[in-house]
Amino acid sequence: MGIAPKTLVSLLENADEGHGDEIRRHLERATHFICIVAFAKFSGWKLIRDALTERASKGLKATFVVGLDFYQSEPRVLRAIRLLQSKAAASNGVINLYLGGGPRRDTLHPKVYWFKGPAGQALIVGSANMTSGGLSGNYELSAQLSGSAAKHQAWLEAWIAARIKAKDIVEATEGMIKDYEKDRNIYQAAMKNAERQAARSMKADAGHTITLEALLVEMRGDEGRDGFDQSTAQRRRNLPMARAQIAVLARTPDLRRSDFLAAYEKLIGLWHSGGIARGKTKVANRSARFQAALRALAAEPSDDPAILFDLLQEHFDKIPRAGTNVLTEILHARDPSRFPVMNQNSVAGMALANITGYPRAPDKRSVDGARYARFAADAERLRQSLGLADFSELDALFNFAYWKKDEEDDEDGDDE
Repeated sequence: MGIAPKTLVSLLENADEGHGDEIRRHLERATHFICIVAFAKFSGWKLIRDALTERASKGLKATFVVGLDFYQSEPRVLRAIRLLQSKAAASNGVINLYLGGGPRRDTLHPKVYWFKGPAGQALIVGSANMTSGGLSGNYELSAQLSGSAAKHQAWLEAWIAARIKAKDIVEATEGMIKDYEKDRNIYQAAMKNAERQAARSMKADAGHTITLEALLVEMRGDEGRDGFDQSTAQRRRNLPMARAQIAVLARTPDLRRSDFLAAYEKLIGLWHSGGIARGKTKVANRSARFQAALRALAAEPSDDPAILFDLLQEHFDKIPRAGTNVLTEILHARDPSRFPVMNQNSVAGMALANITGYPRAPDKRSVDGARYARFAADAERLRQSLGLADFSELDALFNFAYWKKDEEDDEDGDDE
């Protein structure tokens, strides 16, 4: 009866020796090697290049899968791997190179190094990319397995085959690398410019427009429905209809719940804040109070933001899900040159100009008329600096900036 192979599991970090040292040791006698990394840079490649070159001359069988997301991987590394292919082939070896990061929805993110040789198999899985930081300088942690726990060749090969079948990764060609290099050069130059711009923006005084001006240029260049021209044109069409629908609700005797809900759905369909519709049924449960608020607003001659905000808030305090966003959308429809929409999008947009001091998610507990009036004054100064026609255009820019962020925060739109 044979003895089960010993399984060893340890944690690997970059200390006196790092990931690069351990990878080199495994490569010294490796006959098979699988490397799957999100980023591959020359600074990391050169730490293991000599060991790989020597093993390639001995007939190494290796597969590299390298991600191209975020344009971090360097074309010179991809070409260096391709150069090893002929060296390995001359000794009955084979080296495959696959690239990820094409027109896919998901990021290629693993960091896996698997080795097989006369002494057995080893597997390193963790956080270390093929970069100098990943293999030696950064604080990285990986699990290192040997013995039976490292026998994952079939699983890794099946995983790679599945990614190829799904077209998540494709075999590298010089043409692909050349196209990637062209795009990467453009991206790197743009990112360096953005970094300089961001550094200036973070140090600027409150009310600066460095970041928002750049976003406005980008938005104006977008010819789609999210671009400046189409977005603001849609708002110009919707605002008069929203104003008319508010007037209908104000002058109509109290509606039955179902009739009010239909009228309210028509109104909120003309607004541009996300999430408001989720609270429509709760608002409809207090339809009489909502209509009373609109009547009071219609009868109020003042155009003072603080007075009108407090007037509506007095009614809305008793209406669940009719919060600051709903309230300021109503005021905005009344006069988009005087009343800005106040919600997560606009607060985040103001912060891009270092205008802070407002709650991240404005609600009826955190905003009163005085605070909204200050917000309106800050928004007006920003609007003038950007040369925008009214708060409707400013809100369109804020929405564009907000939804460009790689975040999944919900814009609640309505609050308690």
